[in-house]
Amino acid sequence: MQRANRVKRALALYTIGLAFCAAGLVGITDAAQPASNDPLRIIPADSMFCLRIKDVNAALGQMDQFLTGVSPVSVSMLAQSRLAQLLGGTEAKGVNLSGGFALFGPLPGGEAPSLSRIGALIPVSDYQQFVQGNANVAAPDAQGISSIGAEGKKDLAAMKVGDYAMVTAFKNRQTLAEMKNWISGAGSTSLAQRLSPEELKRASEAPVWAYLNVQIAARMFGPTLQEKLKAAGEQIKQMQAQGQPMMGQPDALFSTYATLLDSLMQETQSISLSLQPNPNALGIDFVMAAMPDTGMAKVLSANDSGQQLGYLGYLDNGAAMNFAVAPNPAFMKAVMPAYLDLLTMMMGETASKEEMAQIKDLATDAMDAFDGAVAWSMSVAPKSKPPFAIKYVAPLKDKQKFYDVLERASSMINKGAIADFYAKLGLKVQFDMRRNAETHQGVSIDALRFTMQPVDPNSMQAQMITAMYGEGFDLRLAVVDGLLLYGLSNEPAKMIQNLIDQAKAGGPDQVPSEAQAAMQLLGDVKQADFFGTFNVLRLVQMVVAFLPIPLPQVDLPTQSNVAIAGEIGAGKLQVEIAVPKQHVLEAMMAFIKMQQREPQEQQQ
Repeated sequence: MQRANRVKRALALYTIGLAFCAAGLVGITDAAQPASNDPLRIIPADSMFCLRIKDVNAALGQMDQFLTGVSPVSVSMLAQSRLAQLLGGTEAKGVNLSGGFALFGPLPGGEAPSLSRIGALIPVSDYQQFVQGNANVAAPDAQGISSIGAEGKKDLAAMKVGDYAMVTAFKNRQTLAEMKNWISGAGSTSLAQRLSPEELKRASEAPVWAYLNVQIAARMFGPTLQEKLKAAGEQIKQMQAQGQPMMGQPDALFSTYATLLDSLMQETQSISLSLQPNPNALGIDFVMAAMPDTGMAKVLSANDSGQQLGYLGYLDNGAAMNFAVAPNPAFMKAVMPAYLDLLTMMMGETASKEEMAQIKDLATDAMDAFDGAVAWSMSVAPKSKPPFAIKYVAPLKDKQKFYDVLERASSMINKGAIADFYAKLGLKVQFDMRRNAETHQGVSIDALRFTMQPVDPNSMQAQMITAMYGEGFDLRLAVVDGLLLYGLSNEPAKMIQNLIDQAKAGGPDQVPSEAQAAMQLLGDVKQADFFGTFNVLRLVQMVVAFLPIPLPQVDLPTQSNVAIAGEIGAGKLQVEIAVPKQHVLEAMMAFIKMQQREPQEQQQ
């Protein structure tokens, strides 16, 4: 019973949050505000997380515009009715829905993390009306604290703080009574003072801003997560000991996950997410900041070349994914040790020190062989094996070194440490290469084939691999005027010939229309370190084709794409994402079409 009450109180507090941010987004106004009007100057600096909506009415109204034609429900009306219901009336009296809102936690005071130790700052126009005009809000006690709950119940507690009602679970009312000891202006540091100038600007200007202090989250939840991963690994070991079939060494994989999680939590300072909707698209800005003087900070600060995106004309209309990257040499050299450390963890005792040294040399030489921006596209071919096609273009700095790397990699895959690693995963791999296998327009073409055969051909894993990849991958490579061309498909010869024709003609004349539309959603991407498009419906088609059980393919017409671009530097990873409304509508129509097909498939 007590647990049910705790859950109820937590849900009631979250309802307040959902009432304000059910789709919270939009309306940007001037940033600088007095301390009493700015929740970021009230919220403690050591809060683990914070969600802020700058202007509730504007945010919900903008979200209504984005969802027009997608959802029959008005989020503005839903949010206002839920809040009014919580407060005990048909409208939320005394609440300033044109003001800002914030949800944060944990509240100062307690030791163990708890979902009930969350505070909400609700903007009020008249606190006395908020107390007297809402049936579920009781009169303040001697400490100025009011209980909130239907029919005399005490689910929540509220207290006036500046232009806000500070609301939390009723059992945390003592925290409200002691609030004078930790709010800004009484010797404590506020979240606004803790944030970097750039992050504070985002927090102040974004319609909706969410923030996670990863260091505090690591202290509170890191040990528990590590214990759960360890327990999962032990359970996997026991299942293997009992003879249950599994591919490879999943217990070792769990150990790698635990190490990676610990590294990420120790070296990441914060993560923030900003939402900016408009009638045609939903904008999402993601920022991850590294802890100073860590390996992650070094990697995310390596940005000294000024490379620009190139070869965008080689991207494809109709692709499931397009990507263009301007690899920074300093960044790549900083990333390489981290990549090799991860590879060492994954391979475990499979590779000796000598073999790992060879792999390191191979990776370094491969990096030195390339020069400048790269671009690639992946398209869906649901009736083929594999059910996708990939093309890739990249400038070569040293053609001879590239082919030397390819020869050494072939040897390692067929006989060395990499072959042993795959064998422990239950796979026998083979990499074959035929130099100068074909020619087109006087250009020599190399033929490559990569196969993966499960050790147990009757296992479920073997069926899945066969469904995904068929008998293997057929690839073609060619080099035209220092540009590496790469094609993988069920018709690789045709793909590489088309690429050679384009390269011989000086490259495609213009960027494909789908990529152009994605760029317009993001604005100027010329200075971005990477740019890409993702089409959810086409990716779903590929996933369906991967399944070992044959399913009827559903035509999912789509022309729009999710757009993404990002920059790396100054110890931060910044990513901008745009989700077009058209793409949401296309996905919705596809879902309806699949639902309509389901009864027919059941009858068959």
